[in-house]
Amino acid sequence: MKRIYLLVVIFITSFQLHAAKKECAELLKKYHNVQSQQRQGHSLKSSITLRKKEDKARQKWWDCENNKLTPKSKKKKNNKAKSHSKKKAIKLSQTLTKSSNNSPGVFSSNRNIVIKGKYTGDKQLQWLRFYKRPKKCARPKTTQVFAFCMEDKAAQQNAFEQQYKN
Repeated sequence: MKRIYLLVVIFITSFQLHAAKKECAELLKKYHNVQSQQRQGHSLKSSITLRKKEDKARQKWWDCENNKLTPKSKKKKNNKAKSHSKKKAIKLSQTLTKSSNNSPGVFSSNRNIVIKGKYTGDKQLQWLRFYKRPKKCARPKTTQVFAFCMEDKAAQQNAFEQQYKN
């Protein structure tokens, strides 16, 4: 009788440990997922957010491993709370649109935008025939290439000015 009791106790505890390890494995997977997101390119703000997520995920996983994790209680959220937050969001968006209608935008202006080139008329046509853009300047991928392109264009403009004067 004692042996059966002992086997039942061992069976129950092993089942609980297996279920707990499965839950811990899911938390470990989430932790690794956050770490993989950190290895991707991101901004400073995202980096800070991901660091907080990583710390939280690591702590949850560690608490689970040490049986300190409190079980989640599955409570349904109150529908009143959801509708209240939706109403708040609608009011906030309405106040934002009202305030944005009264104040001018960042780029709002009544003046015309004028873009002028360095040359006009016949001189412009001759410049377009004269200037030969290097292939790597079509879409420069580094600042060094971009600087080269700007210097090359300035050098060609100087040569064009000398030739056009003569």
